[in-house]
Amino acid sequence: AWDRAADTATDAAAATARLLPRKGRARPHAEKSLGTPDAGAHSLALITRAVHGALLNHH
Repeated sequence: AWDRAADTATDAAAATARLLPRKGRARPHAEKSLGTPDAGAHSLALITRAVHGALLNHH
């Protein structure tokens, strides 16, 4: 389940690169940020992948 969650989070983070920020810290950079994934979404994907790896190594 963690592997699927990590894959989904990675895909979702990548999809944020197409979004134009309208709120938050990225808003002032609007068009400049197009093509760059949301940092928070990317971080969550990395954390999810790390948890998956830790669980695999724990057993």
